[in-house]
Amino acid sequence: MNKIKLILVISLPVIFILVMCYAYFIEPYNIKVSKIDIHSPKFSLNFPGVKIVHISDLHINRISDYEIKVADTINRLEPDIILLTGDFFSNLKILETTQLDTMRKEIKYILNFITSLHAEYGIFVSRGNYDFSNDKEISDLFIQALENKGIYTLTNLGIRMKINNEPLYICGVDFPGFPKSEVADFCVSTINENKVLQSLFSKKNSCSHFFNIKNVLVWKDYIYTGRMRLTETEKSGIGITFYSQFYRGYDKYYRLRQAGNGGTFHFSPHGTTISGDTFDTGFSPDKNTWIRFKIECNTLNDYTEMCAKVWADFSPEPKEWSAFAVDSSLTRLKTGSVGVWSAGSAKFQFDDLLVVSETGDTLLYENFEKIPPESNPQNWVAYNYGYEAIPVLLQDVDPALFTILLSHTPDYVLTAQKYDIDLVFSGHTHGGQVRLPVIGPIFCNITLGRKYMQGLHDFNKTKLYVTRGIGTVFFPLRLFCPPEITLIHLLPESSNEKNGK
Repeated sequence: MNKIKLILVISLPVIFILVMCYAYFIEPYNIKVSKIDIHSPKFSLNFPGVKIVHISDLHINRISDYEIKVADTINRLEPDIILLTGDFFSNLKILETTQLDTMRKEIKYILNFITSLHAEYGIFVSRGNYDFSNDKEISDLFIQALENKGIYTLTNLGIRMKINNEPLYICGVDFPGFPKSEVADFCVSTINENKVLQSLFSKKNSCSHFFNIKNVLVWKDYIYTGRMRLTETEKSGIGITFYSQFYRGYDKYYRLRQAGNGGTFHFSPHGTTISGDTFDTGFSPDKNTWIRFKIECNTLNDYTEMCAKVWADFSPEPKEWSAFAVDSSLTRLKTGSVGVWSAGSAKFQFDDLLVVSETGDTLLYENFEKIPPESNPQNWVAYNYGYEAIPVLLQDVDPALFTILLSHTPDYVLTAQKYDIDLVFSGHTHGGQVRLPVIGPIFCNITLGRKYMQGLHDFNKTKLYVTRGIGTVFFPLRLFCPPEITLIHLLPESSNEKNGK
């Protein structure tokens, strides 16, 4: 017995050291290629198929032999399209103004990697929680860099295309990943028998933008009116946004707001700059009191101009504009949607939002009366809730079209299945990164649960594939969870399959 104890005392630390060496030096670089065929009746019988390579969670901070090996492995598979579902950067702290030099270096490494990949019909990208900063306009630099390289960046966007003469629809949604406690939901609430859009407490800036723009060219030179109120003025801010670029994935807009310090409503650009002598309306809101706003914006040859006025509800509208500003910078906004903004501890309410073009056409009228309480208007997407874009992205898509969704987190499949999306590609989990026999992944970072940390899963008519990813976070370890490149071959059903044989 003493010998057995002695052997255990000696062998267990040795085994632990050997396992840790394997998890650190070997498995993180032991790339596995998973090959899966998926058949669909939506494809014609003579369709030769689509070869899709899917990877995620690169977490690149340099180009090493490992990244070169990953790219070579992908290219040897000769994919028709390549899908990357986010988390490109090495850590969250890089996407801050104080780390711009480091961020630009990592963008260079990321672009070098992506542009070394080859796919006949293109490379499609969605963003993960490691691809955003606290203020998303910093990460706009990443989107612009991707688009400059001709990479399809699906930031709450979709694209119709033909691959091997078969039509497909590919869309992607953002996942900033801020804790739910730090941002506010925007839901329709009934206040004194009147329905309004309401948000509650948030630590971060909370925004919701009108998303369903049919023709961007008419979304300029418009007048934006409505009313709003808040229940606390000292530690809470409220406002509205216009010429918003959120529908393109950019965190850029102009804003008229009271910033949460008990001050007055003033112009406050986000992602660009303004100039002028009268930014401020001079109007301070009273708590629990409805106020009305009116903004006129115009895009001219050399600058964008904006005028505003704010007044108490049921009072006469002021005859003159009380604030005026122009933006003549290189980053000026020339078109865009509208939205609402809140921050702090109050209740924030918005109603009767109206956008009228210079020709008198109504671009938007929303009084929220036709929307059920405790729901978000379908055409409005909040900054931190990319899944809200899914129904908008699917509105005009033929149900007979095979649809693919890129979603960094697998959790968004719960929304995707409601709209019969055919195939969802996700990452985020790293497969757990460290998995133990019988127990499985030690950590689970999705609400779906441990069962869905990797592999192919069915959700009614929707299939979900969750990759183990390429890189690592927190600790550079992998155990029983090697990095993964997935090759999915989309194929038509055979005649026997269609007949149920």
